[in-house]
Amino acid sequence: MPGKILVVDDSKLVTDIVKLRLEMCGFEVRLAHSGEEALASIAEEMPDLMVLDVQMPGIDGYEVCRRLRDNPGFDDLRIIMLTSSDDKHAAFEAGVDDYLNKDLDLLNLPNRVRMVLEL
Repeated sequence: MPGKILVVDDSKLVTDIVKLRLEMCGFEVRLAHSGEEALASIAEEMPDLMVLDVQMPGIDGYEVCRRLRDNPGFDDLRIIMLTSSDDKHAAFEAGVDDYLNKDLDLLNLPNRVRMVLEL
């Protein structure tokens, strides 16, 4: 059941760690380091799921999520917000499918990715 995952974070260290963790579980992973890059990547090739940070220069994760949720062409895209922010309410209001804390939940990420893909 592994799928195509787009990991979006302005920290190269975070994207490299998340990519390695997900690839070890059989997922195909692409990376983006900004909201703009994420939107361009999705327009080029739709992933099954996006792991998205909140705080990024330019377009933040909330805005990326809102833009995707406002476009019916992306209804099937699943979004997990992986962030250090504590504002779960804003994340779910923007339209995420799940919310994980970078500091606490990184080890559980592959399991949560599988769970959200099964929704």
